[in-house]
Amino acid sequence: MKKTTIFTIFIIIAALISITLMASRSNTDNYFIEYKQGAVEVWKGRFSPLGKEPFIMMPGAQPPNPIKEVYTREEVFPLIAKYFIDKADAVMDVPGLPDFEGMRTYLNKSLSFAITEDLKKDAHIRLNKIDRMVLLYKADIALSKGTISELKTALEYLKRATLLGPDEIESELITRKIASIIARITAPETVSEITPAEQDAPAKEESSKQQ
Repeated sequence: MKKTTIFTIFIIIAALISITLMASRSNTDNYFIEYKQGAVEVWKGRFSPLGKEPFIMMPGAQPPNPIKEVYTREEVFPLIAKYFIDKADAVMDVPGLPDFEGMRTYLNKSLSFAITEDLKKDAHIRLNKIDRMVLLYKADIALSKGTISELKTALEYLKRATLLGPDEIESELITRKIASIIARITAPETVSEITPAEQDAPAKEESSKQQ
């Protein structure tokens, strides 16, 4: 009888431990949303049958309506990804030269939570737009200097921009700029300004490749 009782108690304890572990593991898959003082707070379940811990705070975000008692990762992550995309868009709307690094930071954070292909695409489209804007800006700076070497540098910037998926309007603008630069580089008056060192550069480069 004693052995049977001890065995029964052991089975009960093992079952309770197993149930507790399963409940704890299940709780870590739970997310909770609260809305306080104009900010959406996302909480994540702890490794325990009950309890939660702060996961991320999103000031200025609008909560789901109505707020549910519990959320899954598939429900919460897209909300967070969209929040950071919206933050990047808000930076773009600020007057003056945009904070490109700030926008990149928001978009990279968005990619950390973008679990759908549409959200990943939205973030990458914006990242490519930032890179195109930077390249176009650098091209304009090089163009303003007017030297042959700077014109060629501007041309390289523009060619790189064409690889980043410009829309129809941007593509037309880049194409016009490239044509204008090529016309300036090949103009007789421009060619006559090329220094002997610049004339020798292509030959030296070709010789180096052959070696």
